[in-house]
Amino acid sequence: MCEILIKFESHYSSYTTYSQFNLMKLLTIKKRENGSYFIDGNPTFVANLFIFFIIFIPFFLSSKNFWFSLILSLLFTIFVSILIWISDSIGKKVHSKIFERKIFTELRQRGFQKESIDKYEGLIKTIEGRTVRVFYNWNKFAEGFLSFGDIEINVFYKPQLFENDINKIDADKLKKLNKKYDPFYTSKIKRYAFAIDRLKVFISYYPWTSSQKIEKEINKALNILKENSLESFDIHKISSEYIDLQKDGCFYPNMEYIWENFEKEEALPTIKIE
Repeated sequence: MCEILIKFESHYSSYTTYSQFNLMKLLTIKKRENGSYFIDGNPTFVANLFIFFIIFIPFFLSSKNFWFSLILSLLFTIFVSILIWISDSIGKKVHSKIFERKIFTELRQRGFQKESIDKYEGLIKTIEGRTVRVFYNWNKFAEGFLSFGDIEINVFYKPQLFENDINKIDADKLKKLNKKYDPFYTSKIKRYAFAIDRLKVFISYYPWTSSQKIEKEINKALNILKENSLESFDIHKISSEYIDLQKDGCFYPNMEYIWENFEKEEALPTIKIE
């Protein structure tokens, strides 16, 4: 299945990804198709619990005072939750307001169109037979100092499947590509991530980030895909063999507004192009 449906990524931004879900559902027991059971937790609750314990344990071990450690850990968890809520709220406003800023107006002048999918808004263009998306994502992946969001670039390629079976993602190939272009020991100011259907480039966004920088990164991404013989793919021309992948979230923007739709098991969001 596409990564869009994965609830917890390795990055801390996953904490805010599902904050909108019902807080009353803290921990539930669910049954898998094979008959086994597993515990499914409300992501916000689980994340808060994790923050609480990573603070509580060292405080308690050092102070040996249970109540002091408990109260301090609770206060710190609440403080972090408030900061994340503020960041999330501001990020959602910037997501659509960015169209009023020079970086996106210039890209629109150069052939990018505005794309709307429910509350998601971004830019889209076909370059060299590949669909290219550009949008502001407040759930950061790049680690730029004092940057509160990323400009995310998605450049699409033919889905990487093993033996052309939509149930078999070529995970080994994607793992090698991610290791090659986004090794763990290098600077994370700019990030690369190869998914089943696209190369994602994450750039820390600042008010002075230019449209020229975005286009430069798009050209770099296009060259990377050529060097690795990843075939071009236009999401406006999805063949019938990939329809089931689309229903699972492939070919859609991998961000919070889209996750919300799929988590609610609603109909596929309508894509509007301006």
